[in-house]
Amino acid sequence: MRIERAADLDGVSAAVSDALLDGCRALQAEGAVPCIVLTGGSGGARVLQDLAAHPRLGSVDWGRVRFLWGDERWVPQGHEDRNDLLADATLFAAVEVDPELVHRMPACDSGLSLDQAAAAYARLVAGIARIDFGLSGVGPDGHVASLFPGREDLLRDGPGVPDAIPVRDSPKPPSERISLTLPALCRAERTWLIAAGAAKADAVSRIAFREQPLLPGARLRGRTETVLWADAAALAGTHPPA
Repeated sequence: MRIERAADLDGVSAAVSDALLDGCRALQAEGAVPCIVLTGGSGGARVLQDLAAHPRLGSVDWGRVRFLWGDERWVPQGHEDRNDLLADATLFAAVEVDPELVHRMPACDSGLSLDQAAAAYARLVAGIARIDFGLSGVGPDGHVASLFPGREDLLRDGPGVPDAIPVRDSPKPPSERISLTLPALCRAERTWLIAAGAAKADAVSRIAFREQPLLPGARLRGRTETVLWADAAALAGTHPPA
């Protein structure tokens, strides 16, 4: 894992936005359609806001970018708790995307049960040949997506694990969610974890030093690179300084 340090959340989100634009532009120059896994939380929201306002926003053909989500709350479509509303209100309001390439997780009013919705998203993700960028916000407890520490039922890895699973009894409301699994998240060529603020310091220290038992954030690894983008407050618990 490589650690990229910034002074504060502004610096973290600016650096991630720059890197994401550069990466998408390079892939499109090769004729590829970049695939991004979006994340919620404060870090994910700030990255989307910075992208929408970025002076180089037009350097990427956003109609040729595929979008997935790392997790979603099991609430009705359009509900304020849904993670996809962050993208709708920021990046998707500033650029033209192809709806066929925007893969939202089903909502609770989709006519599917939670199990059916997770299975459908798992099949969709399994059919995508390549994931280029996997963004994951790190929670104060070290969770990523809706994969929480101490929940071994959510942290299964290896062959046979589906790409998405239903989550029940989440320690954060709402209690029901859909989440990508560790194998799906680790399919990303570039896995980028985002952490800012003193509340994340303990989790970031444990992730950086891979303390046992491994937190969910420490279990992520990208095929090409794994980067922790963090600010000074979140890195306060690392020693020597990262």
